Amino acid sequence: MDTKRQLATTLKELMLIVPVDKITINQLTKRAGVARNTFYYHFDDINGLLEWIFAIEIVEQLGTYKKQKNWQNGFDVLLNYIYENRKFCLNTFKSTNRDLLEHFLYRLAFDMVAGVVTDLHPECPQNLSDEISNFYGRALSSQVVQWLISDMRESKQEFRSRMGRMLSGTIDHIIKHNS
Repeated sequence: MDTKRQLATTLKELMLIVPVDKITINQLTKRAGVARNTFYYHFDDINGLLEWIFAIEIVEQLGTYKKQKNWQNGFDVLLNYIYENRKFCLNTFKSTNRDLLEHFLYRLAFDMVAGVVTDLHPECPQNLSDEISNFYGRALSSQVVQWLISDMRESKQEFRSRMGRMLSGTIDHIIKHNS
């Protein structure tokens, strides 16, 4: 296992038992079996490692799901990740790193919606595309956070269906009536 992945795995293990705000670089590197300087060779701080974890574990998988026909499959990837890593995600959200997770989810949702807009209407003016992506990106990311902090009382399938109902046809309608 390469060093970055070792640090990521160790951080996720620690976050199952210790709030991320209480984890020090020394604890992390000792448990990972690497030198403190090695950590700083790869990351500036724990936030940098958290960002890398989210990027490597989610973003890389979502690149193919930015089309109108399959955005819900990408949304499923995101929901499955959050479900399978709920303690890690919730621990991140409940820490001073809350903004990191919220911003990360927003950027994912923004990019997914922008991909759908481009797929539906490649000629859509950029400012309208950005407005739609921002609005629905914020809505989706807020809903995902709410689902996470409510201990996922709503099943993934119910949640996904609800988000699908909210988006079904609305982006196409907005573009047709505003461009």
